[in-house]
Amino acid sequence: MGKNAPALILYFSASLVYVLSIVLKWDSIITFLFKPMIAPAIYFYYWQESKGKVALLPSLVMLFFYIGDMMILIEYEDLLVPLMILNLIAYLFIGFYLTQDLLRLKNPKISSYAVLIICLVIVFLLSLLYVGLSLVFNTTDANYGLLLVYGITLVVLGIETVTYYVLKSNQAGFFLLLTIFCLVISDLFYVLYNHYAKFSVFIDINVFCQVISFYFIIKYFLYRKQQYIPISYDEE
Repeated sequence: MGKNAPALILYFSASLVYVLSIVLKWDSIITFLFKPMIAPAIYFYYWQESKGKVALLPSLVMLFFYIGDMMILIEYEDLLVPLMILNLIAYLFIGFYLTQDLLRLKNPKISSYAVLIICLVIVFLLSLLYVGLSLVFNTTDANYGLLLVYGITLVVLGIETVTYYVLKSNQAGFFLLLTIFCLVISDLFYVLYNHYAKFSVFIDINVFCQVISFYFIIKYFLYRKQQYIPISYDEE
């Protein structure tokens, strides 16, 4: 067993118990016990893999995600706006890294196949955004502007991620692709469950995609650190 295995075991064990507690509707005390373990466990794995030299932005991303999770756990009132702001800041940090990754690509070869894939993704994400907003919210809603900014940010992240992976199919891009996919699905079903219909399957999909996205984003940060020479102050 590797020295980092205990952190991963704790992460996967806590995630499994938490997801099962939601799916099988176990006593809420189980959720309260295990959900707070998930993000710290995977962050400790990141800390071990980085040999204690953690970067600022990944740490902030996990912190904002963790705060949002705890607000959901304690059922904080009027959660939508603060949760969107926390996630939006985390997404912007991820987008900052991703934009750096794209700018570092030197003379990328863009085939007609790559253009087709990117165009299809753009159409899909914009359609998802339109359907999600029009199905659940009205343009007269007080928070519609923030919702629109939030949705557009996710769409841009998705487009950038697919573009990066198509142009440079490396491990960092693969895990970021999985991360963004999980985040989009998680956010979509969170909104559907809380603002459209209380179907159990909606929240089940939400919590599963949410917890697994933590693993994917940490793997992205780790592989990114391996593949690029740190150039920004927060990675030194």
